[in-house]
Amino acid sequence: MRWRPVLTALGAALAAAAISTESHAQVNAEALRSALRKNPNFLWLDGAIVSRAGNSYGGSLSAGAFGGVTRPPHLFFDKLTSEYGTANSELIVAKSLLHLRYNYFTTPFLYLEVLAQVQHDTFRRIAVRDLYGTGLRFNWIREKELELFSGTTIVLEQQAISASGPYPSSSNLWARSSNYAGVNIGFEGVGNLTTVTYLQPRLDRPKDYRLLHETVLTLGITKRLAAKISVNLTYDHEPVPGVLPADLEVKNSLAVKF
Repeated sequence: MRWRPVLTALGAALAAAAISTESHAQVNAEALRSALRKNPNFLWLDGAIVSRAGNSYGGSLSAGAFGGVTRPPHLFFDKLTSEYGTANSELIVAKSLLHLRYNYFTTPFLYLEVLAQVQHDTFRRIAVRDLYGTGLRFNWIREKELELFSGTTIVLEQQAISASGPYPSSSNLWARSSNYAGVNIGFEGVGNLTTVTYLQPRLDRPKDYRLLHETVLTLGITKRLAAKISVNLTYDHEPVPGVLPADLEVKNSLAVKF
């Protein structure tokens, strides 16, 4: 079958993550979902130069693999990324993330979602953070070049915080409500723009909330090559002790599409 190479690539990404799974709240997956609308089976490999401010400063290099398969009413995709950077012989960023998501189309308006995510971020003191969730996604407008959407998910979060200086290690388990809204805009023959914002309060302590906003502009260069510019802002109202609440990333990347 034509989609077997994609499944093989997804399996390889999962295997790599099992060996090394080195971020913040639930990842923005909408740029990947937008790609699946025009490419029912796809695999992207990309490399990026990242500029950042917050808990890490300076530039770094990022690599990622993104794969997806659509077989209506089923949709599955994954994202595996890793970033590493040094400045003046000092480590400035070391993190990685694996995100898996499955959708079931009940109607063109309503999707059922299931997700899993594992991440590590040295400078946010996250030794490991696992997320497991299920919820609903609503397509308010779904046209060829325009999609307006929102969703809500209940997420179980388990994390281990590493020791740093005067701050001891810790671990916790709690539930969050992950709520998001955004828009996908296509530019025929040129590319597309995706912007989405997540709000994630803890269910037992709503004032412990996180915000994630990301805007991604993808421009096609050739059939197989695309350029991407993304701006990512994260805010944690009650961050881990010794960690700043806000981080800003600007990422310029090239993606090879298969």
